[in-house]
Amino acid sequence: MKTKPWLLLPVIALLLFVNGAGAANDQAQLTAQEQRVIDYLLKDWGEDSSVTSVDIAMNAVKVAPSDETRFRIGNYIKAHPELHEVIRRWGWVALVLTPNEKLIARALINAERDGKPVPSVSELAKAVGIKEPDVKRGLAMLERYEILSKDSKAGGVGYVVIPRYVKWQPRLDFVFHKISLDSGRQFNVN
Repeated sequence: MKTKPWLLLPVIALLLFVNGAGAANDQAQLTAQEQRVIDYLLKDWGEDSSVTSVDIAMNAVKVAPSDETRFRIGNYIKAHPELHEVIRRWGWVALVLTPNEKLIARALINAERDGKPVPSVSELAKAVGIKEPDVKRGLAMLERYEILSKDSKAGGVGYVVIPRYVKWQPRLDFVFHKISLDSGRQFNVN
């Protein structure tokens, strides 16, 4: 059976329409507070070599710290790399994870890559320098962002790293430095 090229045009047009409507819908799903954070990031990225993260931006625009809000903003950034070159250059992970989440991810990735046992929650807490409940919260966020997945056979914390992140080169997404200027402005650089 021979396909008629002219029949593909309506299908392509429909797909483009549905995709465009989805993107507009994503924008509509952001609250005014979340949009303020996005606006701040778009203005701030690229100044002083900044790779400012969502948590710092939330603080800068006085949005109450919330994993749920940060997750919504992070998913928006992940879905819209066209927003800014910083997203495309450094990846969404560098922008949406907190420093503690990056350190937890790094510890788990290094253990898996080096063939070491998966660390326990208490071992991660000690390695990262945070309390166990904060490790558990970080693990939950890393799972929500699909960087880790639960695995009852994994031992330790009970999570495994998604293979894409174990072999990720150069793994810069988990490297960060926080800069604080005398003016009070804070931002990250990688």
